Order: sequence, then structure tokens, then C-alpha cells
Amino acid sequence: MSLNKEKRRVVITGMGVVSPFGQGTDCLINNILAGNCSIKVDEEIRDRQDVSCFLSSKVPTLDYSDIASQKIRFMSNMSLFAYRAVEEAITNAGFVSGLPPEKTALFLGSTTSSYISWIDNVLKYTERRMDKFTTDNLFNIMNHTALVNVAHSFKLKWSGVGANTACSTGVINTGYAYLAIKEGIFDNALCGGTEEFHVIMLGLFNHMTAVSDKFNDDPNKSCRPFDANRCGIVCAEGCGMLFLETLDSALSRNVKIYGEIVGFGTNTEINNMSYSSKSSIKECMSLALENANLDASEIDFVNAHATGTIVGDAEEAQSIGEIFGDNVWTNSLKGYIGHTMAASGSIELIAILKMMENGKFAGTLNLENVDAKCSGIKHFSGVKNLKVTTFIKNSLALGGSNASLIVRKIAGNNILGGKCDERRNY
Repeated sequence: MSLNKEKRRVVITGMGVVSPFGQGTDCLINNILAGNCSIKVDEEIRDRQDVSCFLSSKVPTLDYSDIASQKIRFMSNMSLFAYRAVEEAITNAGFVSGLPPEKTALFLGSTTSSYISWIDNVLKYTERRMDKFTTDNLFNIMNHTALVNVAHSFKLKWSGVGANTACSTGVINTGYAYLAIKEGIFDNALCGGTEEFHVIMLGLFNHMTAVSDKFNDDPNKSCRPFDANRCGIVCAEGCGMLFLETLDSALSRNVKIYGEIVGFGTNTEINNMSYSSKSSIKECMSLALENANLDASEIDFVNAHATGTIVGDAEEAQSIGEIFGDNVWTNSLKGYIGHTMAASGSIELIAILKMMENGKFAGTLNLENVDAKCSGIKHFSGVKNLKVTTFIKNSLALGGSNASLIVRKIAGNNILGGKCDERRNY
């Protein structure tokens, strides 16, 4: 397919979420703005002696009885979450048939495939019962299990690809979809990340001394981004999916536009596998600003990745401070829902889009005493009424895969505020 000579404007017109609060975008944003926290003591792991954190943030039981048995047999939780999120995103984008346009690309990934299916296979292997392997488990352990399940369920026969870059998966997939549509490779796309919880993931972070283990008796206080008393992450699960298309397409369909993606940056930390350094995060945000042709002064809001880890939060805060100073309101949403890993970027992006829509922004939960190493940026708690037209969303991953996405509010055919009013294509 040949590329368009003229760069196209890319907008977000559909959003779907499955979060630890439940199903739906409204469920997510209403609980966040109410100051609720979905983190709980996990009864399945509280008596284990091999981990120090007994908390998790899981999706409540949902009804999947409407999904055909021949489809659901190949779906673990991450695929089921993605199914529901895609379903909502398609409807939200105005496709009443329940299916997107035929030539819709799909960008979807996860941190790993299904741990439950892997464990089942390993047990059969160690017990010399490999003759009892099932086809279901094969399709559940593929790296792209969620992607193919969604593609088959929603008849997405166009390109299906996806980054599986741990915690930056959702934003990287959204950024790649944006670039592909902007360059004319695709006309529209579904994009995001999905994740299912398993205690093994918690155990791995526990080994890295990166889990929150000082608040087992007070789960609501356990995840504390930027706070002086933070002690680590709380593992969570869910899925966030967005529908992207050209501005011209959205205007012709007369559908609601949540925002226009105007910049994307991604890079890799190469000096440390466990966390991204201040310099690499700063470079990533700078790449996004350069891609958008924007100055730092034109950003109104920063949604940080900040997970509640000692080093990671400090590195990100300092990078934000070096670019934006203390002039731009900054929050992290991990305190409300925990760290949904591959889904975190897309779930949080959707939450910020909803906040920009209604002008009400939730601050960082449990930020009671800002750590000195996280100071120098514009923190806040509670809910503030803010006029935000341009924000940057960060996602950072183990191994060093960083991503920053810039989104602007749009009205009709004009971006609100800033230099972008003067340009039709970029």
C-alpha cells in the first residue's frame, strides 16, 4: 500500500475499559473521581509465606455468557477483558452493528500470555502427561493470544500486530496505530493493552523488593506514587482499548471526538533493566514534543506512569521537572487501581481523556507527604476543576521500553489553543 503524501490528522472516537472497578469507561472514571480505591487483600494469597504483599487489584466477576462457547474456550481472562473493552470501544465509536469497518487494524498486546495455562502445561509436562495437552491451552499461551481472540471475535481480518512491551504496551500500541493512520497505512485502528493477574507476577516483583508490603492491613493506602512513605507497586489487571480514525472520517460520520493525537515518542533505557532513568524518560517526552512540534510551555497536564516504587517515581518526577518545571499539573492514577501492567497506559489514557472532557481531574491518591526526590513538579490531591487542552501521558516498562503520547482537545475542525491552530497537517 502506498503512503499518502499528505500527513493525516488522527483522532480518538471510541473507548472501552475493563478495570478493577468493573466494566465500562463510566465505571472507571466515576470511581476515580469519587476517590475510590479498588485494591483489596487477596484471600487467595494472604496465607502464603513466600511473598510479603497480600494485595491485588482484580477485575470483579463479569458475565460472559453471551460469548459463543466455540470462542470462549480459547480465551483466558486477558482475552475476555479485551473482548469486553473492544465491544465498548466499537459501540462508543458509533458503530451500531457491533463491528468496526472491515479494514480496521488491530494493535493489542500484553506483558505475558496466560500464566494459568502455562502452569497447567508445565504440570502435565513434569508428570509426563503431555498426551493430555489441550488445544485450548496452546491458544492461551501464544504471545498474541488476546490479539487473535479479538480479531476472530470481531471479524478483524486486516492487519493484526501488537507490541508486548510490559507496562508500556498500551501507549506504544496506541502510538504505533497513530503513526500508521497518520502516514496513510491504515484508515482506522483498535489499539491498547490487556493484562490478567497471577500471583507469579506479584512474586517476581516481590523478589525485586518492588511490591507494596507495608500496608497489608490498609489496602486503600498501599499504592502511594511520589509519596515519601511509598514502598512499591500493587499488581492489577484489566484492559483499555481505543478506536482511532482520521479527523476527516470522524467529521464525516458526525461522531464524538475525545481528542486528537498530535505527538508520540518512544525510546529504550539501555543502562538499567529494572527502571528507566531520568535521562531516558526526559528524552522520550522530548521526542513526543518534537513529533508534535510543540513547546513544553504548550502542555497543560502530565499523567505520569509513577507506580509507587522508590527509584522509578523519583526518576520520572525529576525528568518531568527538568522539562516542565513546576508549571504543569501532574498526577498518577496507580493509587486508585494499582498497576495494570500492559493495560495501564491505555486505561489511564482513557481516564485522562474523560477528565479533559468534563474538566474535573483527580489528583494522585495517597499523596500525603511528597518525597523530596519527587518534588519540583506540580502535584495535587483530590479533584480539581482544570481547563486542559493538551496533555502528555507517560508509560515506562521493565526492560526500559518508554513511551509518551500527546493528545489535544478538539472542537469541530480546529484544535483548541497553541501553535497547532496554524497547521492543517503535521
